[in-house]
Amino acid sequence: MHYYKTLIFFSLLIFTLCLAEKNIIAQQVSRDWYGEMEEKRAESIRSLWQSERQPIRPSDTVHLNYYPIDSDYLLQCDLRKTENPEPFSIATYSGEERKYIKYGKVFMEFEGKAFSLELYQNYALLESEEFSDYLFLPFKDLTNGETTYGGGRYLNLSIADLEKNGCRINFNLAYNPWCAYSDGFHCPIPPRANHLNIALKAGEKEFGKPPGH
Repeated sequence: MHYYKTLIFFSLLIFTLCLAEKNIIAQQVSRDWYGEMEEKRAESIRSLWQSERQPIRPSDTVHLNYYPIDSDYLLQCDLRKTENPEPFSIATYSGEERKYIKYGKVFMEFEGKAFSLELYQNYALLESEEFSDYLFLPFKDLTNGETTYGGGRYLNLSIADLEKNGCRINFNLAYNPWCAYSDGFHCPIPPRANHLNIALKAGEKEFGKPPGH
């Protein structure tokens, strides 16, 4: 009897230690992930005023607003590629048009609601070695005009990341088109297929600098 009690005790001890180790690893991964998201956000901010066209000045960064980083907005998805896609035009807020092809559609679920979004490739950049891997995801949701820019927001993805890490859409990385900061830019209008009837409270909020200041 004593032998069995000892065996049960050590079995429970090993199970508890293994569980604690898994929790420590999960916490470390979480800290690493949040740190990575903070760095990506900082890179995005730096790119705004370091860009040659500079949609904002360094002093304007104090007017940038973001939702808190939240892992609930890292969504698993199912990608269905488009067979033999044809070029089509997406209008911009300046009145010009840009040619894209539909790379595919992603299907996912958030808070019990299923939805889909289309992924695009810039037709003019398909032959570019630097940008041929680039995927563009413009979208609108119910936060537009409330807490986020009324014209919608964008996400950048890459084919390589989707193939390596599986289909995941991280709305924490949603950012504003440059038209949200000032005039003079050709920002694609999210197509009707990417207008969502849900509120995605993640990523960049509306720019806080008053117009004309």
